[in-house]
Amino acid sequence: MLTEGRWKHIVLRYPELENKLFLVLYAVASPDEVYVDQEGAFHALKRLHGEVSDYIVVVYYKENEEGYIRTAFYKL
Repeated sequence: MLTEGRWKHIVLRYPELENKLFLVLYAVASPDEVYVDQEGAFHALKRLHGEVSDYIVVVYYKENEEGYIRTAFYKL
């Protein structure tokens, strides 16, 4: 789940993602790699070709079989 308020927060912090909502959702739905950090957050990585960066990273949590996106950013 990605609320409108959370999306606005992400875009405010990372304006280069403003028109990349589909890419963020796609990274979670079809990641190339997923890592879980010590707090239990999932980090979905999607490789990019010809984009701003090498990867997009989406950090999300799962609660009661549902997930919510915390943030997203490009990573070299």
